[in-house]
Amino acid sequence: MGGLRITVVGIGADGHLPPAARGLVEDAEVLLGGERHLALVPAVAGQVRAAWPRPLSSLATFLGEYDGRRIVALASGDPLVSGIGSTLVRLLGPDAVTVVPAVSSVALARARMGWSAEESTLVSLVGRDVAALRRELVAGARLLVLSSDEHTPATVAALLSGAGFGASTIEVLGDLGGPEESRGTYPCPVPRLHVLAIEVAGDGFASWAPGLPDEAFEHDGQAHQARRPRQRPLPARAPPRPACSGTSARVPARSASSGCAPTRAPPPWRWRRTPSGRSASRATPGRSAYRGCGW
Repeated sequence: MGGLRITVVGIGADGHLPPAARGLVEDAEVLLGGERHLALVPAVAGQVRAAWPRPLSSLATFLGEYDGRRIVALASGDPLVSGIGSTLVRLLGPDAVTVVPAVSSVALARARMGWSAEESTLVSLVGRDVAALRRELVAGARLLVLSSDEHTPATVAALLSGAGFGASTIEVLGDLGGPEESRGTYPCPVPRLHVLAIEVAGDGFASWAPGLPDEAFEHDGQAHQARRPRQRPLPARAPPRPACSGTSARVPARSASSGCAPTRAPPPWRWRRTPSGRSASRATPGRSAYRGCGW
């Protein structure tokens, strides 16, 4: 795919395309996108149209069929917000992908809620374990959650309740920018396409910094035997970083909780390898094991 280049155009839920973006779509020799997006754009004589392959793991082979042709792909809103744009950049490289964004569902959700970008946090659960949300749970936080499907709100509500934040308010913002746009406070009808706006409330254990009490961790009373924070499943124990397997954090540790807590620090925390290149198996003075500590 040495000569393959692709332009990714964001499209609104109502099918709106600005004039410049519409010109790109009409001039394309090949138009790619989801079936829903392709149906929103009027037909163009002689233009080849194709929906994304399933599974998406065959994307490289699929794109190779159109190598050397003028390709435009459609995506929802901002293609780089949990969209196909990110996938294409990883596959082809940034120089081969041009992105023309529209208003994203995140921007629309903030507008509907009256939340600024500075006072709200975005969490994507698209194709991810819901436990990723635990990192952001603190009373007073405002979270915008990109849902995987119509079952996500129930899963999120259960997680909040189990973590001590059952008093949180969950707004379901459905089909943002489209003719069937809706809003409701969960529990309520949930459309497949939606964003959750959560105002976190409750007294669950939560902190970005060291200082959680020993009771927040499960242990057998021995300083070197801390296993995991109470009620936190494995996928949520440590900061969700892309390449931290086989690493450990070097921190002074007088007790298991004081050694584990710093591993939960937010970016720009950086993991350091042990001299052997492997993670320490348990927390010891000066060495806190990544695998068994923190969130």
